[in-house]
Amino acid sequence: MQIGDLLRERTDTIVERWAREVLSSYPSDAAVFFHKQQDPFSNPIGHSVREGTRGAFQAIMDGMDPEALRSHLDRIVRVRAVQDLSPSQALSFVFSLRSIIREVIPELDTDPRNRREVAELDDMIDRVALMAFDVYAESREEVSRLRVNEVKRQVAWVFEKMNQRDAAASGSEGVADPTASVFDNVQREDLR
Repeated sequence: MQIGDLLRERTDTIVERWAREVLSSYPSDAAVFFHKQQDPFSNPIGHSVREGTRGAFQAIMDGMDPEALRSHLDRIVRVRAVQDLSPSQALSFVFSLRSIIREVIPELDTDPRNRREVAELDDMIDRVALMAFDVYAESREEVSRLRVNEVKRQVAWVFEKMNQRDAAASGSEGVADPTASVFDNVQREDLR
């Protein structure tokens, strides 16, 4: 039997164990909840992990369509990118797929005829990890951009309030504030 056939035959077991591995990286109480609660509205993280791992594994089996794979990885990685995890902690779940497959299909390593296909499978998992890293980096950049924009908005708001207070105190609302134009430009750039 070929490796592809073995993987398809045992997909449910592999995906379930992979999702459990991802969810086990969360604190114990949360991990239990994420694993047991099946309702996607009560448990969006658990649902995203289950759907993402199933979809990513299916994309691997279907020949690594980059768009499909990226979409499924995004479901898992985007949540992990905003949490207090190092990049290695956030993305180690990809590499755990290799050991899960070998545990579920032990004959992969015992039959020397499988070496080439096992090497190809390992290469695919490495490419999945690289794509997951790209998704993680993009998500972190987006979070940073949102934080910077929020700080800019807060600073602009403070200067606006200071300008209003100064104008009210001096009784002349027509006085131009040189800092106001700088922050108006910053806000206009954010809207682009």
